[in-house]
Amino acid sequence: MSIFKFPLLNWLILNGFAVYYLFLRDAFYWGFSGWMGILGILITLESLGWISASLYYFMRYKTSPNPATKAAYLITRGPFRLSRNPLYLAFTSMSLAFSFFTHSPYFLVSGLVFWLITDLYTIPQEEKYLSELFKDEWQQYSQHTRRWL
Repeated sequence: MSIFKFPLLNWLILNGFAVYYLFLRDAFYWGFSGWMGILGILITLESLGWISASLYYFMRYKTSPNPATKAAYLITRGPFRLSRNPLYLAFTSMSLAFSFFTHSPYFLVSGLVFWLITDLYTIPQEEKYLSELFKDEWQQYSQHTRRWL
């Protein structure tokens, strides 16, 4: 399905379902206190760091983070040295942070489903495209850098 090619949209929809189910059960609680709040804040900061650094490198190398556009450059620096998919890692982490803030397993489920869709469908499609476009450079990069972390 072509909707799986748009990870940010998938993430928004899945977390939207989590919010919807919490509202249906009148259980939407958002808190920043205690150890769960502290973990949520730390994970949110980590996620925002991945997103900020990734978008900086996309701008620096004048290529788009949009998976529907043609890649102008294979970015292998910055957060892309540690993970081939730092934005997807950030989205998954943010779902975990939301579960800590709301004390709800719904966001854990949405994060897990997002991870599965991304790992089993989105990333293999992108990797196939990048391997055809950047050939040897992709081969070397993918051998030295993990998919997630």
